[in-house]
Amino acid sequence: MNRLRSLSLLAAALSFVACAEDPTGTHQLTVGAVAKDANLAPRFQFAPIHKSEPLALAAGEEQSALVTRDARDGAAGPNPANILYWGGDVIRDQKQVAIYYSGDRIYTNGPRPGSAGAASRDGSLVGYFLRNIGGSAYWNINSTYYQNHGGNLEYINNTMTYSGFWAANSGPDKLSAPVAGDVVGMDRMAMLIEEGFQSGAITYDPNTLYQIFTGPGVNLGGGFSRTNLQYCAWHSAYLVPEEGRIVQFSAMPYDADFTPAHPSNNPDGNHYICVPQNGAPNGDVGADGTVSAMIHEIEETATDPVKVWDKKFFYGWYDVNFGENADKCAYHYGSTLTRNKLGYWNLSVGGKPFLVQMNWDNVKIQGCLIGR
Repeated sequence: MNRLRSLSLLAAALSFVACAEDPTGTHQLTVGAVAKDANLAPRFQFAPIHKSEPLALAAGEEQSALVTRDARDGAAGPNPANILYWGGDVIRDQKQVAIYYSGDRIYTNGPRPGSAGAASRDGSLVGYFLRNIGGSAYWNINSTYYQNHGGNLEYINNTMTYSGFWAANSGPDKLSAPVAGDVVGMDRMAMLIEEGFQSGAITYDPNTLYQIFTGPGVNLGGGFSRTNLQYCAWHSAYLVPEEGRIVQFSAMPYDADFTPAHPSNNPDGNHYICVPQNGAPNGDVGADGTVSAMIHEIEETATDPVKVWDKKFFYGWYDVNFGENADKCAYHYGSTLTRNKLGYWNLSVGGKPFLVQMNWDNVKIQGCLIGR
């Protein structure tokens, strides 16, 4: 076993623990029985993760056509705490780069493995969503968030630019791309992104989220498995200390692995899902099941990025319970929810139907909206 693979497996056995100082003290990932500080890797330092939680199924919901938190069991539930500003920077003009890490196409009509290019060359449904979400009524919800520079409130713009993709069919040191059953740790993710920078496949930008996608059955990050589902996606950042360079990055595993018909079987005895339906409104189970958690991480990176490398890391927007804007509306889909012959959807993006969770509006209603 070579050194890189050893490091990857070690990282998969680590937990990512936030520092004790509020308000980021509860973000922890535990893999197996091991819990260690994961702030150090060979070249990098890692911030804590902010994860998109899976949804626990109630008894009998395995047979449900759709499982949501909207008025679950006939009760709307308590109002969540209001979101707060912690004094740091946001990303006013968010950008995203997709890294498809697989030896095969992950999504139908997706980029050919080994290729890289402009967003227009990504023929997948995921690429279509990313090209069209910027400037939409949905993304406009993020324009209710700001950064305060000397009393000047600078709001996020209604832009989200899909800058391009890299379909990486091999990893750091030319290791094969992961297949079902493989674990990809944080160190391997960071080294993959750095390899993309060095090769010219992708370009570093401090306002870009580098989002890594993997195929079915791959345990991306160490907490995405049938017997230990801890998240559906997450965002974080890593630091290259010798350069002082902070990279925003995100894990986007294959969420369609966990649906009501095929939930996880966690050690706590509960069954969890990432995709709330067995259908797919565009007939593309993998891509349709990806977009909600994907945009969850993108919009949270816009409103709560890691811009300062110190003991709290996150200085953007979240509530006293550490819930970021998308966390507060997870699995809430709102009154526009409808169904076509293929599945449920609530948002039209570029003329196509998608099932996307709502986002927390910070001005109009102080609550969840699907667009403004």
